[in-house]
Amino acid sequence: MNPKLKTALIHSALFIVTFITTTLAGAEWTHGKSVLVSGFTWQDFYSGLPYSICFLSILTAHEFGHYFTAVYHRVRTSLPYYIPLPPIPLMLGTLGALIRQKQRVNSTRENFDIGIAGPLAGFVVALGFLFYGFTHLPPPEFIFSIHPEYEQFGLNYANFVYEPGFLPEGSVNISLGKNLLFLFFEKYVADPALLPNIHEIIHYPFLFAGFLSLIFTSINLFPIGQLDGGHVLYGLVGHTWHKKNCICCFSCLLILCWPRVCSS
Repeated sequence: MNPKLKTALIHSALFIVTFITTTLAGAEWTHGKSVLVSGFTWQDFYSGLPYSICFLSILTAHEFGHYFTAVYHRVRTSLPYYIPLPPIPLMLGTLGALIRQKQRVNSTRENFDIGIAGPLAGFVVALGFLFYGFTHLPPPEFIFSIHPEYEQFGLNYANFVYEPGFLPEGSVNISLGKNLLFLFFEKYVADPALLPNIHEIIHYPFLFAGFLSLIFTSINLFPIGQLDGGHVLYGLVGHTWHKKNCICCFSCLLILCWPRVCSS
């Protein structure tokens, strides 16, 4: 088989599988429809599309930000390799994606450009999806279609349903925090009467996928190793200070994590 055709098939197959697993994850997160439960239908699968389209669009923008910047600097690199995750409970459908540089980057400036381009591109697309999500919120009664057991309490359900003992055994109550960007959208963009409870954001695919993208981008910008933040720092300060920073960051992480490890 032609090597180029083989490579194209690998990239395409990984993307298709990741699209499927992410859509299945979206169906479970958004509507509680798990493929592992009998009775899962094509309609249930379609319900996961908003999540998968949003999440993969942000991820794709991120990776092609790296790719096109590398091409601009004439650095040979691969197309993105998407990493699928099986549709088991509480999984996001993917571990992300990566590109592989096929030659050494010639300068710290190029390293900086390639490293920062991905997070910037992904962030711009995430902003677009979040703006759409906050300006197209469904009515508050939407949550009753997912949790019909809430309807008995009306729109004051939050005062009752999160109390211990209300949720069925085995259920997971997930409460997402709010970042500055979410607070901005809530105050200046969204209709306050339509804003979801923080316990229910997982059922709003554009908000949930955007939230996850912001979290992963923040982690990816941590200035260590082969993370994008590490490449950016290397481009700014060079090898020696990059190495010292990595040692310092790892030491701080160990200090912060040590009490938790000991207490567990």
